[in-house]
Amino acid sequence: MNPPADSPLFVAEEVLCAYPISTLYDSCPRYLFYALLLATCVTRWTGWLADVFLGAAATYAGTAAIQAFILVSSPPKHPPPSPITIPHVPDNTTLWSAFPALITNTTHLDLIPAALELDADAVLAIVVTAYLTFLPLQCWSRAFSHNRARYLLYTLWHILMLAGSISALIYWPTLADSPSQYTFCFPDLPPTNTVSSDGWDPSQRPSSSPSAWNSSIWTIFTNATAFDQLDAICFYPCFNTSQPLRQQSSLEASVASGDNRLPQRHQFWSEVVYSKRYIYSLIVLTAIINSTLLLFKILPYRSRLPSARVLTIWAQRSNILAGFKRDFRSAIRISHSNSNPNSNTTATATHPFTPKPHNTTILQTTRNHLSTWHPSSSLFTLHAIGSWMRLLLDTIILCALLFSIVVSPLTVVAFVVWIEYYIHRDGPSQETPRQVGQWEPLVAVGFLVLSAGVLKMKYWVASGEELDEEIRGLRERLVV
Repeated sequence: MNPPADSPLFVAEEVLCAYPISTLYDSCPRYLFYALLLATCVTRWTGWLADVFLGAAATYAGTAAIQAFILVSSPPKHPPPSPITIPHVPDNTTLWSAFPALITNTTHLDLIPAALELDADAVLAIVVTAYLTFLPLQCWSRAFSHNRARYLLYTLWHILMLAGSISALIYWPTLADSPSQYTFCFPDLPPTNTVSSDGWDPSQRPSSSPSAWNSSIWTIFTNATAFDQLDAICFYPCFNTSQPLRQQSSLEASVASGDNRLPQRHQFWSEVVYSKRYIYSLIVLTAIINSTLLLFKILPYRSRLPSARVLTIWAQRSNILAGFKRDFRSAIRISHSNSNPNSNTTATATHPFTPKPHNTTILQTTRNHLSTWHPSSSLFTLHAIGSWMRLLLDTIILCALLFSIVVSPLTVVAFVVWIEYYIHRDGPSQETPRQVGQWEPLVAVGFLVLSAGVLKMKYWVASGEELDEEIRGLRERLVV
């Protein structure tokens, strides 16, 4: 195909090459996951129902955590830039209407084929939300904190979510470092908004040298036979990339105009309170408090707080406050008594080896010297340190619980709103809620709840023989 005489041979336009969010992490399954976590908090007093909701949410989040491990272990490796020579297009060209992201006023480009993995946004949303929800659950739910087997399983899930969150937070910033991508088209054949890859033809890049891209592009637009072999009306070098866990044909390229342009995708929220630094700080603080509360239950330390549950602390708030006051007064009294030198002075005056009058000056100098260091050194006695440390640890635990009650739920909501904004800017969902891939998880959770409810009613529907057999077996196990 030959362009008009007053038009360039071909033009370059910036595109956004990305693997769209997988169906597993699309909008409906993701919102169902949030609903399951909320249902777990609401039904925490039931035990069995909360186990069903949390089990469904944990398996979903566990899959996302495993994908986070795979993504961070295989980061994208970009080849060195390849210099590309393109025809010069002036800024006042009439091609802007057909090519909104047209490259103008230059004859050289640096080409680095690459593609974005948009699953990173969804994986980050899932694993971090699951981890942040762990903190209010362990403070509000008695079922999770007083059943040792359940609490052990819950702690393992917490460790998995923490590792997944760290992996996702490490991989996620690499999306912003992805190099700009370009497509090359005839001036009279503009590309469509979104083009899917049909796989890469190795003949379109005969060698792996950096100059091969330039020669391949010019060959395509100067040879009609080479152009006819393209699967699309434009040439997309980014289709020559791959990503773990993805089919190459699922890669899509869209014109990088408006909100699709990468530098503008993260512009709005960086100007408001829910910035990356704010969210990251809350996640780090939540991780510290999670670890503190876990150690509070694992270490053999008998705190002034009777429990890590909010309701128990609120019911005994008067006793707890009175205990804090007693601990504080006791620590002050011990430090004051140790720093008071009167007892030592009296003992010296009545001691049988009291110095003679001619040594009075030396004795007074010694006493003055002791009075300058004795009060400060008494603060470091074992008894005083133990009193102050007990008061400090109880205060830290109480502050951690207050954070869990007030700030932690707001942190979960803030993070979900923040990350869903990013996901919304990634583009529309691949499937609508009508497709089976979207409503299938909801049906699976429904059947799981129904099955758990039937098993919960086993003693109401069981026959007398079954109950007698179970009682007999229980007695035999107790005897053994």
